Amino acid sequence: MNNFVTIVIPSYKSRELVLSHIKKISIKIRIIIVENSSDDKLKKDVEKKYKNVKVFLQKNIGYGCAINYGAKFVKTKFFFVINPDTKIYKNTISNLVSVAKKIKYFGALSPIQIKHRNQINKKVTFVMQKVLNGGAMFFDTKIFKKIKGFDKNIFLYYEENDYFHKCNQLNLKLYSINKSFFYHSLKGDSSSAIFKGIKEKNYAYLISGWHGQWSKFYYLKKYNGFIYSFLKCAPNLIINLIQLLIKLLTFSPKTKYVYFKIEGLLSSILGFPSFKRSKYDRF
Repeated sequence: MNNFVTIVIPSYKSRELVLSHIKKISIKIRIIIVENSSDDKLKKDVEKKYKNVKVFLQKNIGYGCAINYGAKFVKTKFFFVINPDTKIYKNTISNLVSVAKKIKYFGALSPIQIKHRNQINKKVTFVMQKVLNGGAMFFDTKIFKKIKGFDKNIFLYYEENDYFHKCNQLNLKLYSINKSFFYHSLKGDSSSAIFKGIKEKNYAYLISGWHGQWSKFYYLKKYNGFIYSFLKCAPNLIINLIQLLIKLLTFSPKTKYVYFKIEGLLSSILGFPSFKRSKYDRF
């Protein structure tokens, strides 16, 4: 198995979670970490202690692009992407590799997300799906590179939707593996980042609203055209404009969030790239 799979972890300010993963994974499996916060101390500490781990520092290039970047350095036939805030169980990876060898040609595989350990009692089977859970994804390296991985224009949100849609169009099957499991923490927001203060955390929340709207319109336009996407998003835009006016008049603390959502959607409609980033990011 160790000669067949590499683990890729896209990270953004998730030091403790990343370190927890490394400690639990066999030293015989190569691990690639793409750290989007340029945490040079993490790179120094990890590579000094773990010879099987390579840390690549990036300015914040986003989730999908971080996976694309990490895939460039994968030398094995398969690679397994896990979010920092996921937990994988015994035989999770080996069962994925076992099924991948049988299927041979696929877009992605995913273990089953569970809430409790006692759910682990199923036979090894695989079920075809239209979409998979993005918290843990298993790829054939050559196929992933051949179809150019995730859309580089998407910084955050909808990158997985886009990849799965592309696989469906190319008749690359997606499978969930019923004897391979993972747990993904759900905390209201999906971020695993650890912020230095409330201001940085609040600004990240604003950024998430911006990109949620930008990516939604971009994704819809990519596959359905401008008019369909505009008509689909216009009601939400009108509602947000009304909400913005109300919040301005009532001095609501959520005024900025609504403004960021409107700006993100308008930027996408006008054809601007997904340029918004946190002012707390290091470059």
